[in-house]
Amino acid sequence: MDKQVKRIISDIKSLKIQGARNVAKSAIHALSLEAAGSKSRTPKALGKELSSVAEILSESRPTEPMMRNALGQMMVFFSQSASGGKGGDIKNARKNFAKHGSDLIKKMDDDAKKLALYGAKLIPEGALVLTHCHSSTTTRVLKEAERMGKDITVVCFETRPRFQGRTTAAELASAGLDVTLVVDGAMTLFMKKADIVIVGADSVTSRGDLINKIGTSTLAHIARMNDVSFFSAAELSKYSPMTMFGNLEKIEERDHHEVWDKPPRGVKIRNPAFEATAAKYINGYITEAGVIPPQSFFTLATEKLGIKIYE
Repeated sequence: MDKQVKRIISDIKSLKIQGARNVAKSAIHALSLEAAGSKSRTPKALGKELSSVAEILSESRPTEPMMRNALGQMMVFFSQSASGGKGGDIKNARKNFAKHGSDLIKKMDDDAKKLALYGAKLIPEGALVLTHCHSSTTTRVLKEAERMGKDITVVCFETRPRFQGRTTAAELASAGLDVTLVVDGAMTLFMKKADIVIVGADSVTSRGDLINKIGTSTLAHIARMNDVSFFSAAELSKYSPMTMFGNLEKIEERDHHEVWDKPPRGVKIRNPAFEATAAKYINGYITEAGVIPPQSFFTLATEKLGIKIYE
């Protein structure tokens, strides 16, 4: 395996690379690097090699369907392309594969721009916006709202134990937004004055449930109790196809040392990184296709991903 690919996998595992879209783009880049540096002499051998690396990348973060979908699209392209078939030229196979990866990343960026515009329009003038964890998709929405002159104020929850909220606060502050960082336990206090809640998404199930950073469900429940609209900024490629067949999205549980490095003897530590928020607590998903109800996510996502429900 290419050394750069190994480093990318390590960075994804250790959360040096964060955010579902950033992880997916890094995985595409890693697979392209593997193809470029491969010593395989035939497209068939290269395909086998890439399939193995794609599987390792997919397992680097369990709760990342956007990455899995992107890697799946890459492998389908390779197997179906003329140069990636049983015969074909290995040089063209690498070239076409790299171009497809670049095209896929560009499409992701274009989708993110559309999503940001729809989300920014949704935010009221002078709104107090609450957000949780770090989502490059969500920060793009908030920065677009600021660019529109909506004069918003943002409150970020710090998101323990990895404090990804600090990353959000720093990014928004550098973009000139009025931003405040508070502890997770202050959700109810700040919700009483909030106008809207916008969070990111790691995964969306076939029922429209949201899988996102731990603490998201609490925030959604508190929003509902205070009649504050709760939205998730989620590209349609964050849909998890396996949930259509009754499988549950795997919830990653991280090292307990993130919570307490040296706990007293007898104290058990649990560190689930994600949780599910039921669709009934979500007012809508902000997507590249527009702002849609949770019940519509499945239909639009399967269409975009080319998933055939019936044969």
